[in-house]
Amino acid sequence: MSRCSYVVSMLQPRVVADLELERYGYKAIPLDPAYVALSEQGPVFFHNDAAGTAESIAKQSTKDAAAYEGFEDLLFRAARFVRPMMLREPPALGSKRPGDIAALLREGARVAGFSRRDVHELVRVFTMSVGDLLDDWFELDALKGSMASSGVVGVWAGPRTPGTAYNLLHHALGELDGIEGAWGQVIGGMGAISQAIARSAEAAGAEIHTDAEVASIDVRAGEVTGVTLADGTELRAPIVASGAHPKTTILDLAGAENFPTEVAEDMKRYRTRGASVKINMVLSEPPRYEGVTEDEQRMMMHAGVNICPSIDYLERAWQDATLGRPAAHPYVEAELPSAVDTSLTDDDRWVMTMFTQYGPPDEESWAGDARERYADTCVESLARFAPNLPNAILEREVLAPPDLERIFGLQGGSIFQGEQDLAQMAFMRPAPDLAQYATPVQGLYLCGAGTHPGGGVMAAGGHNAAKRILKDRRRSRFRLRRHATA
Repeated sequence: MSRCSYVVSMLQPRVVADLELERYGYKAIPLDPAYVALSEQGPVFFHNDAAGTAESIAKQSTKDAAAYEGFEDLLFRAARFVRPMMLREPPALGSKRPGDIAALLREGARVAGFSRRDVHELVRVFTMSVGDLLDDWFELDALKGSMASSGVVGVWAGPRTPGTAYNLLHHALGELDGIEGAWGQVIGGMGAISQAIARSAEAAGAEIHTDAEVASIDVRAGEVTGVTLADGTELRAPIVASGAHPKTTILDLAGAENFPTEVAEDMKRYRTRGASVKINMVLSEPPRYEGVTEDEQRMMMHAGVNICPSIDYLERAWQDATLGRPAAHPYVEAELPSAVDTSLTDDDRWVMTMFTQYGPPDEESWAGDARERYADTCVESLARFAPNLPNAILEREVLAPPDLERIFGLQGGSIFQGEQDLAQMAFMRPAPDLAQYATPVQGLYLCGAGTHPGGGVMAAGGHNAAKRILKDRRRSRFRLRRHATA
């Protein structure tokens, strides 16, 4: 069961190749269509081929069908600009080191090569609300609502919040089997990615310890000395790389007292609220959608099925969460991974998972049976199109934001280890003095989703942190050689 994450797209091809993940069991099946927007007017199928999507849209709006390929081209052009920056350190603003200045000039030169119109479109995508951006392009409410939901996945923001258009772009940055923006199911569940990375690491000589809670990252005289486990075991090392939440790493494990005051203050005010609620289910039979052809039923079983009738519907769900209550009408994306990967069950049962929003991050908002009532609403929403679903549910798990924090260490329930807006991205993620993966504590590095380029099962933060560690080790050896020569 993919208990939290559920589909793959953003896992970096370079990481897959460098770690030989396919050799160690990683296999992803591209989904086409990747998802389906459900509405009373009928389904819209989002294919990997823009022309195929436009053909599906044309059944409800010829105007929007004509606009779709241009909109997808805009996103992919912006993604091609952003994608090269994902596997390198963000520029260190204010630094006078030659390498940092060169990095700034390199990014500046890339922008200088764009036309004025291209720069204008880039700035719009980086700064606008996803609702306003989609209103500029389309008229069909169900189309805009479905697409807008990708702009608010995992963020504490609504579709009318400035900056959410970038989150739509963020989810277009991936590729699978060379297909831009494609999404896929991982055979064996999303945990198979972690297992493949683990096997690759072990083949390179790594030892992996589980059930080994870290109680502290140990620091002496401004340098990391290792970690102490909850059972008192001390592991000594000159380098510690932490993929835990950056607030947990800096403020709790290493201790705020070991960092400059401004770094500790930056981390205290680092915003990390989430609104995602995951619902996992075991079914006796798959959902049977009404009013669709046999071929459409098959495609809907293999794709993500999205229910978000309009931008206003999504905004109202967001407003509910800001007022401290689970959304009365959440948006829902349902997946049936066992339709793609039959290894997930060993009998005639089916695995279904729902990614939904919005739910408040505080436990008080989920008192009593609030979780179950929220899940009932999500099931009822899908049951309007697949009436057999409620009676098919054998088991159900509801993970609200407080559960994501308690079980997985995601503070505030933020699935990206911190909110993803312009104030917390690139050279400001998670803070200016931590954005290049190294920290003011010598030997301590950050490498999780709370670093550049953000969250989304991509392994880019880990890749970039590893490169920084290797670079710092080379510098250290060079300084030692110079000192010995002198």
